[in-house]
Amino acid sequence: MASTDEARLAAAVASGSAAATTDPALARCADWLARKPALATRLASINEPDELHAALLAANAAHGHADDAPALATLAFERAAPPHPPRATWPLAQRRGWQPLVLEWSGAGAEIVWGCGEVPDTVAFHEQIVATLRYRPFNRWFAQRTPLTPAFVAELEKDALPLAGLVLHESRCGSTLIAQVLKAWPGTRVVSEPGLLDTALTAALSGMDPTASTFRAALAALRQPAHDDARVVIKLDAWHALALGVLRSLLPEVPWLFAYRDPLEVLVSHQKEPGRHTVPGMLPEAWLAPAFTDDTQLPIEHAARVLGSLCAAVVPHAQAAQLVNYAELADPTSDALSTRIPRLFGLDPAAVDRERFAAARAHHSKHPREAFVDDRAAKNEAATDALREIAARWMDPHHAALEAIRLGATDLSASS
Repeated sequence: MASTDEARLAAAVASGSAAATTDPALARCADWLARKPALATRLASINEPDELHAALLAANAAHGHADDAPALATLAFERAAPPHPPRATWPLAQRRGWQPLVLEWSGAGAEIVWGCGEVPDTVAFHEQIVATLRYRPFNRWFAQRTPLTPAFVAELEKDALPLAGLVLHESRCGSTLIAQVLKAWPGTRVVSEPGLLDTALTAALSGMDPTASTFRAALAALRQPAHDDARVVIKLDAWHALALGVLRSLLPEVPWLFAYRDPLEVLVSHQKEPGRHTVPGMLPEAWLAPAFTDDTQLPIEHAARVLGSLCAAVVPHAQAAQLVNYAELADPTSDALSTRIPRLFGLDPAAVDRERFAAARAHHSKHPREAFVDDRAAKNEAATDALREIAARWMDPHHAALEAIRLGATDLSASS
């Protein structure tokens, strides 16, 4: 007898509420490609639509699907195809080479969209990987969808690599440098700010995912085995610090750290280029520290309130070893990157790829063709008196509380 979720999926597909292709030949092609990971990976590496078209027709003929050749010959790979029917089951052996791209909802519930292909692991952010893979012609036509049924979530979790740690951060404080440096430990995959995890955490916090099963599925999907990876570290979005209590309850055994920076330096950066989480209306008011006044705040004041709230949310949970000040990352004599942070995540400092570590340390983490430049003095010089007052009001007290914990001046932390 089919489970409730399987029945819902079947009904959704039958009614058309789950997206389905209008071309049976294309659906059949998508199905057998999803079961041949080596072929899918090869086709996914092709960037030119005409070249993919020729390779697909050749592969179709080689695999004995000649009847579908006329329909496939008419495909226009410059456009995206209608989504294919979702896959209720998809074993790991067939999923090799596929990566989770986004989390979406259909009439059947939450679904993960998968794309096939490789992107160099020097790419800083998961959204860049998603953009690259989704643009490739193979994934425009053959991306796969998997409903997050209990059975498939259990399968993802069974196959998942260990989660070695979480990197939380205030933003503009060196967290991307931390992520890039951790890749210098062989076998360590670092996933930075994956959008599907952001979507899943939002669903959990808003009540759409009361059991957090979608969050667990997204987290497991990002940790599926590939190459010689042995563990995964995830750098979260900045606003996720507001959910640290929830994250600790969901992942009680997972090490975490919080990176932060001198308030004025962070605020100068957001004044020049506002982060999405600092834009008024992007985060619920209930998640933020209480306002000092009911008067309308300037955008930069709201940004300071958000940034202060991130730090304030971490204070009750933090111990000294979990806090990293940007000043430590910028100091070439500090052992924060080489020893303290790796050890927190169970990595042996002696096992590092020293050449890759040095390269990550020497270059701008978001723009690897540029050299790293310590910009602390420049940011302080750029600050106006008004900006200093805003930082002092909204951010300084919470920064001071974190510094007190990190430096051992007081113990404001809860037990871990």
